[in-house]
Amino acid sequence: MNNAVTIAGIPSTRIAYRDRTVCTTQQLAQFYGCADRNLTDNQQRNAERFEEGKHFFKIEGEELRAFKAHYPADSGVVAERAPHLILWTDKGAARHAKMLTTDKAWEVFEEMEERYFEAPAKMKPARVRGRTPLEQVKIINFVGDSLKAVPGVRLGMVAAAKLKAFQEHTGIDFSEFRRALPPVALEHMVHLNPTEIGARVAEQTGRAKVSSQAVNKVLIALGLQRQAESGYVLTEAGSKYGEAHDFRATNDHGGIQIDWWESVVDVVRDNLPAEKPKRAAPAPAPAPEPQGALL
Repeated sequence: MNNAVTIAGIPSTRIAYRDRTVCTTQQLAQFYGCADRNLTDNQQRNAERFEEGKHFFKIEGEELRAFKAHYPADSGVVAERAPHLILWTDKGAARHAKMLTTDKAWEVFEEMEERYFEAPAKMKPARVRGRTPLEQVKIINFVGDSLKAVPGVRLGMVAAAKLKAFQEHTGIDFSEFRRALPPVALEHMVHLNPTEIGARVAEQTGRAKVSSQAVNKVLIALGLQRQAESGYVLTEAGSKYGEAHDFRATNDHGGIQIDWWESVVDVVRDNLPAEKPKRAAPAPAPAPEPQGALL
């Protein structure tokens, strides 16, 4: 299938990795109209806000060589001598759009949601070689067990994350084990922004589109967030449906970022104002009478 795509007027190539649609830092910078360095700085200054495997993938070594074999240098996807490569998921692209604090970035991200990440393309992902499923499981176990020793870490969420990673890397269905976890552990693994909430509400209600602005208005009206000079602030009532984090953008602009949980989707959907009926098109003006009829 042809994976050519045009975003923000820029011709590009849709990329797949581990059965997910992703994009490179260079692509994302071109789409958002900023320098590659802006995105790199965003990640470095807010490292705790970017989770590998969720917001991005970093590939190097044998994985990178396999990726380059699938996307050769003349494809423009990855430089021949690049020592590593960062690939951004839709959640990573959304986080960068938030941190760039420009209307254009959000507009472009919405276009990417519809035409890049959500495109029904059956893309052949780059084949990953080097590690067996057993080796991958051992690595996941090691990381998960290391996190358990960190004060304040929620063990239920660690267990849920490990099961999810096991399933992604082995293809084995662990749903029976996931059902044994407390619901809150699974619920808090899903972090949504207003654009993503709107997309889910639209899918559930059959609406053509529910904008992030409409979602934010509902969240304010329900008292789940309030608007401040720095952006939106999570209220005490809203803390039942999400959590807030500080972030710093590339221009040293700071602010609060709210990650909403899955349960807020139902709340927004049930309180969204009804769609206004489309206004009927005005009747065409009568054609002028011929000059002869006026004599």
